[in-house]
Amino acid sequence: MNIAIILAGGTGSRVGGDVPKQFIELAGEMMLIRSMKPLAISPYINNLIVVADERWHEKVEGAIAGQPQISEKMLGFALPGENRQMSILNALKKIEEFGLSDMTDYVVIHDGARPFVTEKIIEDSFAQLPMHEGAMPVLPMSDTVYYSRTGTKVDELLDRSSIFTGQAPETFDYKKYLKANAALMPDNILLIKGSTEPAIMAGMDIAMFPGDQRNFKITTGTDLERVEEILRGECL
Repeated sequence: MNIAIILAGGTGSRVGGDVPKQFIELAGEMMLIRSMKPLAISPYINNLIVVADERWHEKVEGAIAGQPQISEKMLGFALPGENRQMSILNALKKIEEFGLSDMTDYVVIHDGARPFVTEKIIEDSFAQLPMHEGAMPVLPMSDTVYYSRTGTKVDELLDRSSIFTGQAPETFDYKKYLKANAALMPDNILLIKGSTEPAIMAGMDIAMFPGDQRNFKITTGTDLERVEEILRGECL
């Protein structure tokens, strides 16, 4: 059994407005639903858990009600934590609460504000398993990359051929990933910036595979404008 965890607990403050970005409607459909749909359709995913603040549960349930492919796989909600990684750990523990711990093989971590994920990315992720203990889509670094110790002057030019940017969904061996996150409690988990970081710290073997330029995360108002352009067919 494989379970997808969709993170929708953020406030979306950098986008602006009263509604967090993952709950904004894009061309008549909630962004979160767009992010969930490929996961729900995928034959690799058996169930879904959404991490969201309680005040948004009813709104999400209403949106899911019109999406039978999602509602059939929806297990329920987990509450947001103090940071992104605590939210993930809350959802990992929720799998235990649902009594599915022994049945779960892999967990897939995805962002509710990443609405252009494709079934192909999900399929490509599972193609890396079980030869590896996890997988993540990445993009090569296209710009020249510099290192600065102070942030005020260039100290070093980095080899961009060895540097990649990570995307989601990220897929992990559930039991090993749960153990890796639990080992960081109570304080070190608050320092984690990326979902794969605990796995790397625990020595898990995480494969990289080519991501998709369109599979970007909406973080700023400019990102939201780009999404609207794509949906209008004005941007590839």
